[in-house]
Amino acid sequence: MGLLGGIFGSPKLQPEQKRSLKHEQVTDLTYSVALAMLEGTFIGVIADKIYAVPAFVIAILISAPFLGSLSSYFWARLANARPKVPIIVVLQFLVVTCLLVVAVAPLNAVGSLLLVIGVVCARTLTAGVITIRSVVWSLNYPRDVRARTTGRLQVVTSLVIVLTTVTAAPILDANPMTFRWIYGVAMLISLFGVMAFARVHVAGERRQRVRERHSVKVARTAKTRFRFFRILRQDKRFARYQAYQFLNGISNLSIEAPLIFLVSRELQASYTVSLTILNILPFFFSTLTIPLWARYLDRVHITHFRTRISGVWVLSQLLVWLGAMFQSFILLGIAGSVKGVARSGGSLGWQLGHNDFAPLDKLSDYMSVHVTLTGIRGAIAGVLGIGLYVGWSGVAWLPDFSGIKAQLFLVCMVIGVISWIGFIRMHHDMKRERTRSQTG
Repeated sequence: MGLLGGIFGSPKLQPEQKRSLKHEQVTDLTYSVALAMLEGTFIGVIADKIYAVPAFVIAILISAPFLGSLSSYFWARLANARPKVPIIVVLQFLVVTCLLVVAVAPLNAVGSLLLVIGVVCARTLTAGVITIRSVVWSLNYPRDVRARTTGRLQVVTSLVIVLTTVTAAPILDANPMTFRWIYGVAMLISLFGVMAFARVHVAGERRQRVRERHSVKVARTAKTRFRFFRILRQDKRFARYQAYQFLNGISNLSIEAPLIFLVSRELQASYTVSLTILNILPFFFSTLTIPLWARYLDRVHITHFRTRISGVWVLSQLLVWLGAMFQSFILLGIAGSVKGVARSGGSLGWQLGHNDFAPLDKLSDYMSVHVTLTGIRGAIAGVLGIGLYVGWSGVAWLPDFSGIKAQLFLVCMVIGVISWIGFIRMHHDMKRERTRSQTG
């Protein structure tokens, strides 16, 4: 309680905003059970062990959140100048219904296809929730306490995912087919969270809707409607930040599917061991370290924050490579723990970082650019990573390739180092610019 109470004590919020935060906490306490069922490592292990899908299907399941992110611009446009909470509630309800598709999918090729469709649809809807909810957070929580406030929600989400996975893993080891009942129960629990979010109040939403409506009118008058590359051309700092983010994402996301394949199929780990390495340890250490990263992010610009978090990502990639080389569950478990430390800060930075660049009337637009680029790199990384790991053959326009196996993780680490250096240079450049402006 000392650490959590000190960092996550009552934030400096108005009474109505505090009530909304309580409703959001109830949502994340229950709705996150659905997110646990959709987590790539969880559904990936089920797809591998129960459905025996090809390696590239695992890559698609891992890439599902990022494929869904490609719809971010659509969701931002849909929510523009409209009440945010009702749209989020509808999207959350549709995410929960997607779990039913997974729960009833038969154990054959059609079932595998339904599995993929259900997960991709759910993740596409979740992209809408993330995009629109970031605006709610920006309006409800002041900049100096925003990371700590939303960090409280991240703690709840991570803890629920850990507890859900810890509960499900031994049940699956005892009888894998109970996964259908697990998904059914998850649906019922998650609906309570959807109902709780409907009670969230958004501070200053009327003014925000006027700003958004005015922004659209100005764009129409100038015949310069928002285009994806327009923001990147006009905001060079944001474009540079996104370039390094892209490399960082490629290095991390290329690892995910090969790691599932390594642990679940090649090393033949049980459900409990597989999910402990791939899911439980990362989320457990993410839960523990979110408060520390949140307090730090509230004090510094996102580029400074990235110089720290990127180093932790590189360390996790190094440990994954060593664990794969020595086929060591212990090293892979340590790697998963370090990954959790990095993921907690990365998640906060991912959801809030664009706010350090975006003007108020373009919060949704900046977030949609950010999420869309995440979708592009995720879609590329998932297939690229598993392709380089297991190889390919029989593709008419490509030579046979047997894969580079564990060396893939080393390649990813090198890309991570390049991204890390980029963030460091950007941070130093921005410091020099601020110093010149202050002395000038």
